[in-house]
Amino acid sequence: MNSKVLIIAGMHRSGTSLVTQWLQRCGLSIGKSLFPADVGNLDGHFEDTDFLDIHRRFLKKRYCPDTGFIYNNIPAISHQEKKELKALITVKDQQHGQWGWKDPRTCLFLEPYHELIPSAYYLFIIRDFHATVNSMLAREYKVHIKKFNTKKGLSRLKWVLFKKKTVEEMYVLNAENFLRIWIHYYEQIVQAIRKLPRGRCFFVRFTSLIKDDTDTFDHLTNQWGFLLDHIPFNEVYKKELVSEVRNVEEYIADKTLIERAKSLEKEFARYFVERVEGFNKLRVMN
Repeated sequence: MNSKVLIIAGMHRSGTSLVTQWLQRCGLSIGKSLFPADVGNLDGHFEDTDFLDIHRRFLKKRYCPDTGFIYNNIPAISHQEKKELKALITVKDQQHGQWGWKDPRTCLFLEPYHELIPSAYYLFIIRDFHATVNSMLAREYKVHIKKFNTKKGLSRLKWVLFKKKTVEEMYVLNAENFLRIWIHYYEQIVQAIRKLPRGRCFFVRFTSLIKDDTDTFDHLTNQWGFLLDHIPFNEVYKKELVSEVRNVEEYIADKTLIERAKSLEKEFARYFVERVEGFNKLRVMN
């Protein structure tokens, strides 16, 4: 495998679409057929449907929702499924000298990808649980209202009486479940990081790219050798598309979940400190 491969991994609603859009603008091939825009991502998801479809199929085969909204471990993929992934990766390698993909569900299959693409680089997009859960709830509410607006007559009346929910009700019903999903995804990322060569992992928050994208761009190009043309991140960032952040902790009945989430955030904070210290050392050496 001679191609450079970038695996862009992160939890749903953590800014992976935004970062991948930026990297595509900079010149990274992220797939020919991309999942289209919808109510949750007005500019598009920037997900290669080749990887998206295979991840969805693997999840359905394990009786899991193909959204990837799960919080329990799933059975490992089979030898035959690994062959399917390997065949897809081979096709991408033949088509591009450097390429990558983004799909949040990738976080559920990081171990087989490490086995199949040992030379891959990993760009992990990190977002705190408050902001992520708020974004998931905001999207869920938009989808809910979109469904309501398609109803007419008696069907619409039934929705008004029995199904239509307020934002507050959406938080009460879904906040804890979404936090469980957040925890599961970040636990998968932590497990993968502990097995991956640290020099092939890079962590970034999309909010930090708004202020300064040079650290991330320099790492991708100067450290990892990706051939990219710099486009300012702010050219793709739209502040109005970012959800308002409310304190979700009051909606979480199981307080141990909050403790687990905060523990994970502390672990990633250490990774960011290590990254900054390493960058500063390299800058001094140069």
